[in-house]
Amino acid sequence: MLIFGISSTLCAFATTLNQLIFLRFAQGIGGGILIPVGMTIIYRVYDKSEYASITSFTFIPSLIAPAIAPFFGGILLKTFSWQFVFVFSGPICLLLAIYSIIHLKEESHEVRYPLDLMGFILSSIILINIFYSLSQLSKFGFSLSIIFRLMALIPLCWIFIKIEKNHKYPLINLKFFKNNNFVRANLIQLCFQICHFGAIFMIGLFLQVGIGFSAMISGLLMGIQAVGAIVTSRYSVYLFNKHGASLPITIGLIGIAIFTPMIMLINNSNMPIFGLILFFIRGTFSGLCGTPIQTMSVLNFNKKEISTINVIFNACRQVSISFGVAISSLSISLGMYIAKVPFTSYIPKRKVLEIFTYGFCAIPIIAIIGVWIASGITKTRPS
Repeated sequence: MLIFGISSTLCAFATTLNQLIFLRFAQGIGGGILIPVGMTIIYRVYDKSEYASITSFTFIPSLIAPAIAPFFGGILLKTFSWQFVFVFSGPICLLLAIYSIIHLKEESHEVRYPLDLMGFILSSIILINIFYSLSQLSKFGFSLSIIFRLMALIPLCWIFIKIEKNHKYPLINLKFFKNNNFVRANLIQLCFQICHFGAIFMIGLFLQVGIGFSAMISGLLMGIQAVGAIVTSRYSVYLFNKHGASLPITIGLIGIAIFTPMIMLINNSNMPIFGLILFFIRGTFSGLCGTPIQTMSVLNFNKKEISTINVIFNACRQVSISFGVAISSLSISLGMYIAKVPFTSYIPKRKVLEIFTYGFCAIPIIAIIGVWIASGITKTRPS
């Protein structure tokens, strides 16, 4: 919490893009420590029969924050400047860190594993290579250097897999990927996060740059999705316990596939009411997915393995989010290239739909792929 808060506060004082990227990287380290530890604490306390229910409760705060944050962030941007968005999180993190020191009770750990340094270095190089290549691809298109970087991923991944298989304490224990539901949970999560966070990035640009909504109104429209997700998050528990993970995930992704392209029906800044209704409905379908995906990832493992499973699953989650944003960025760049709009110019109103159509059409395709993956989930009941 302290790493996250300090790094976030320092972001406000960044004077160059490289400094901001480095501080965001440090902020990610703090977040990477927080999420798997928090979920591990929860799953160690409760029985498997309660996993779905308790997961939905832990998701509610994570849904409330996105409901408030975009609108509040828009107010900060309009009233002050972008720096205040980062400064605001510092005191909150400090208070939470103090609260944790006072109230969280330590658990005894009989076994402590050393860090797999080579696995950490190689995985970092692979991920940096992927996302840097995608960012360059979205700006400049295919080039010889990008092709070489992407081809380098083949030997790097092969070496990483060999090291992880032979390491006594691997960074990512590949044996967990022999479990059908765990593999499918990660693949479905990849599809869902592209449809969710990737779409948020694209929709934010569409509403502000394309349609002309203010940052505050755009934040309100996107935030209402989280309200819709809160409404159905508890119902997803009922569906999961009665029918398994496949049904709520399938319904949720089909709803996302249907309502995402409908956002293009918003064609001017005088349609906030229609936008609120549309985003609320889209959010109700999104709320059906999170709990089943998370619960399915841990259900077939014992409590001693939960901490490792959560680390792997949440690492895949963060990669999926980043990949979603990269895909959205790539689709917008493709639209601008085809529409012959220079990257350095404003988007003309007459070109908005042409530019954003590719991204809005890609989301439903990815959602349907997720539905197909969900159809192969092994039906497991929590016990």
